[in-house]
Amino acid sequence: MRYEVVIIGGFGHAGLPLAISLADKGRSVCAPDVDEGAMRLIGDGKMPFHEDEAEKALRRVLQTGKLTLSLDPATISQTDTVVVIIGTPVDRHLNPEFEALSQMISGYFPHFRDGQLLVLRSTVYPGITEKVRRWLRGEGLQVELAFCPERIAEGLAMSELISLPQIISSEFPRAPALQGGDLASSPKCIAC
Repeated sequence: MRYEVVIIGGFGHAGLPLAISLADKGRSVCAPDVDEGAMRLIGDGKMPFHEDEAEKALRRVLQTGKLTLSLDPATISQTDTVVVIIGTPVDRHLNPEFEALSQMISGYFPHFRDGQLLVLRSTVYPGITEKVRRWLRGEGLQVELAFCPERIAEGLAMSELISLPQIISSEFPRAPALQGGDLASSPKCIAC
């Protein structure tokens, strides 16, 4: 595989710090997203938002080539591990919604392949990981699912990613990204 991990939503407040942190740990990371302007800014070594300690690390990982930025969703097929970062999907009454997540994932359907691990890194309601798994199976896609709650404070992500335990749960015990805490840059990763 070309990348060790692809982070969908990789230009945002949760995705970009995670991508930088993993790349800074020596992982080959691709961060696809949809904002061409943000990609140009990030590619120039500038953060599109305030994040303590991120800009220097961003320049470092761009220079080493460990972080690749992309607008091409086909990069999803070039990894075994895909992390999806999406805002908490709720309706105007703050009820959980599955539609936003399913629409986003279905837009990437042609690029997923059997055997991949899909990590949902978001704040989603209980049962959504299994619901996504059943939905993908119903569509004929044999992708394993894991859940890693996004729990960092904006502006402090770079320090919190390595100081806070990153909790990852999966029913797929052989998930390569979960073994040894590789996905979470924290040495305190808990794979449940």
